[in-house]
Amino acid sequence: MLKYLFIILISFCSSYTFSQVNESDTLNITDSLEYVIDTTRQVKSDIDDVINYSANDSVVFDLKENKMFLFDQSELIYKDLKLNAGIIVVDRETEFLEAFGIPDSAESGKFVQVPLMYQGDEKYEGAKLTYNFKTQQGSVSMGFSEADVGYYFGEKIKKVTPEVYFIKNGLYTTSTDREDPEYYFFSPKMKIIPKDKVIAQSVFLFIEGVPVFWIPLAVFPNKSGRSTGIITPTYGDDATYGMYFSNFGYFWAINDYVDLALTGSWFTKGRVDISSQFRYVLKYNYSGSFQGGYSRIRLGEEGDADRQVSDEWAINLRHNQQINPTTTIEGDLSFVSGKSYYNNSTNQLSELLRQNVISNVTLNKFWEATPYSLNVNYYRDQNLENGDIIERIPSVSFTSSESFPFRSIYSSADDQKLYENLSYSYSGNFRYNRTRRTVTGYTGLDSTYKDRRLGARHNARINFSPKFDFFNIIPFFDYTELWYGKSVKKTYNPLDSTVSTEDVDGFKAVRYFNTGVSFNTKFIGIFTPKIFNVTGIRHTITPTITYNYHPDFSDEKYGYYGTYNDASGNSIKYSFFEKEVFAGAPSGEVQSLSFALDNIFEMKTRMNDTTENRFQLFNIKADVNYNFAADSLKLSELNTNFRTQIGSILNIGGSARFNFYKYDENKNTRVNKYLWNEERKLADLTSFNINLSTSYDFGLTSGEGLTGKIDETEDTLKVIEKKEERRKNNEVKFNIPISGSLNYNYSETRTNPAVIVKSSNLMGNITFSPTEKWKFTFSASYDLVNKEITAPYVTVYRDLNSWEMNFNWYPTGTYRGFRLEIRIKAPDLHDIKVTKEKNARGVFGNFGGF
Repeated sequence: MLKYLFIILISFCSSYTFSQVNESDTLNITDSLEYVIDTTRQVKSDIDDVINYSANDSVVFDLKENKMFLFDQSELIYKDLKLNAGIIVVDRETEFLEAFGIPDSAESGKFVQVPLMYQGDEKYEGAKLTYNFKTQQGSVSMGFSEADVGYYFGEKIKKVTPEVYFIKNGLYTTSTDREDPEYYFFSPKMKIIPKDKVIAQSVFLFIEGVPVFWIPLAVFPNKSGRSTGIITPTYGDDATYGMYFSNFGYFWAINDYVDLALTGSWFTKGRVDISSQFRYVLKYNYSGSFQGGYSRIRLGEEGDADRQVSDEWAINLRHNQQINPTTTIEGDLSFVSGKSYYNNSTNQLSELLRQNVISNVTLNKFWEATPYSLNVNYYRDQNLENGDIIERIPSVSFTSSESFPFRSIYSSADDQKLYENLSYSYSGNFRYNRTRRTVTGYTGLDSTYKDRRLGARHNARINFSPKFDFFNIIPFFDYTELWYGKSVKKTYNPLDSTVSTEDVDGFKAVRYFNTGVSFNTKFIGIFTPKIFNVTGIRHTITPTITYNYHPDFSDEKYGYYGTYNDASGNSIKYSFFEKEVFAGAPSGEVQSLSFALDNIFEMKTRMNDTTENRFQLFNIKADVNYNFAADSLKLSELNTNFRTQIGSILNIGGSARFNFYKYDENKNTRVNKYLWNEERKLADLTSFNINLSTSYDFGLTSGEGLTGKIDETEDTLKVIEKKEERRKNNEVKFNIPISGSLNYNYSETRTNPAVIVKSSNLMGNITFSPTEKWKFTFSASYDLVNKEITAPYVTVYRDLNSWEMNFNWYPTGTYRGFRLEIRIKAPDLHDIKVTKEKNARGVFGNFGGF
């Protein structure tokens, strides 16, 4: 029983006060003039606050020795210091306290209620604890001190100042097993600066009690998050580049907003890699990073046939900023010397399969309460296979979204005047394109082709959308105007039968339009089969008919197209603006009538008396158009697509295209003859694809001695009792969670009915955990046409308590190989790891990359 003592001992408390409960008798008021305290005779003390204490067994005051003893479940609180222990002794003369554990009566040599002290955010635990109120210094024998991650243990932990601790024969670990940790760092002398770093002399790493390596001096971070310090290197031997010393560098946490990391790798057979990363952030404003990598390879000797010489580099810049509530900027710029940079610096499959490097910087601006918005973009596409580069520097877009200039703010949707349904929208674009390509000439030699083009496009659209009860009729008019500073002129050269293209400088404007009308309505059919729990099936049909018209802008009177005669004397028509950024006006007159049909089937089922479930059964769409102005092949292909979902089990989607004209094998093209007239066949299938996908998540369990299924309708208490009884009897021997996905894709193309190109792939992955600490993932794709497995991938993860193991394996293919890594789980110690890797390319790890 906890006993609280309220004792006023003038002789013992002349220098400081112990307090548990502060009570005063309001009926017995002492005359303040009766006693006068002589402050000159008081003993001065460094204890300037009340000490609260309690003990479960007893509190003993030794007046002769000026000591206080607390026994059993003792607790002492002074300012931010809180101490719990079996025994606490406070010495008045020396202002010194000691705390001990109590011998365990059940096990000899063991102690219970060992001292546990909290001071601020710090925690100390040990067999014996001492603390001096005067110097605010203390020590812990055979004690523990928690770090942000893990804890320290030492034969003696001594607090010299609030900012400095010394540990004798100390160790550091993140293991949860204090008695027998899987690993630890041991040092006879440690100096700890809380929230900063740990300096240790003669450091040994022990794994399962066995010393693995030794370093004369080590400095470890002693705080979570970023911390300035040396980046731990790795060592090894690579089959291609020899022994290496990699990823050695320095991390500089400059301040709370900026940091810098520099690393380098060195190989004995002539390779050096350097990488850097600079990061910055200001919360709610902007963030970004700058990364760079360089790889220099000199493999082999001068004059060797297989000598490899390479200088590769890569730069990446990211920036995101909220300039104000209506303006943002986002950027991701990447520049790479070539494909070989990734081939030589990484084993990540996503990087090795990369074909292009894309850069994008976008500024977005909109004006509140207006339809106006602005977009400024820089775009760069670098093809890593052939080195081609396409840039837009910049692309500027200004948009005014749909507006109704005659609509009153006071009119409602039911009483709008006819003219109030007239709307307009506008978009303007300016673009400057720069292109660099490698072109192979007739002699077989490569040359670099460079081109620069700029232009502006204006587009205005007018809609009229009156409201009707059962259908919508929307007339529209689109007007486009293009401005260019260049055009082209083509000339046929009879001497070498080539066509030369010449740029012609000078301002040119291109104007064209498109007009038409769109009609749509909706039909709804409802069926009530009343079978099972189905309460209704709804079929929604949405037909849309659109008429489009624009004249033939390739006609000579518009001046947008030119002609030249080929070797046979045939007149070849070409656009003066075919190389420009927005191309030119469309050729050929269009008077087309298009028809689209959207079918949606939905079903509703009853879950219970108050709840119904509604979901889509399937969706089928089809569209076709007929161009009255075309000289042949007026009817387009019929395009269809479909989608359905079988509960949460299976997703099915696909599309198909059909052509109504006969294919002429002699001309290798469709001719102006309907299949129905020639072969009494409605249409040819020209392309088809279907995709089936599913995902799963379940568990496998095995039981022993089960007495049957538990009836969940029984009394709740009985159900709980039966489940608890089974749990106690350990009836369930294992529970293996399994998840993954399966995807099947089939497609075929029949542009020529006699030549069918097929593709069929089955892709899947599965993840399961046979135990809590093992996790396996298998991923592969099987080509059913070529009958081969593509891109198989296996990963194995094992939780090793304080450590973790990752194993990645590509069994076949160009990038076949494996990577095994065992490392400490604690984030601050991730660099302490053992890695083994092997692949067909001989590249080990990621050096200099990002």
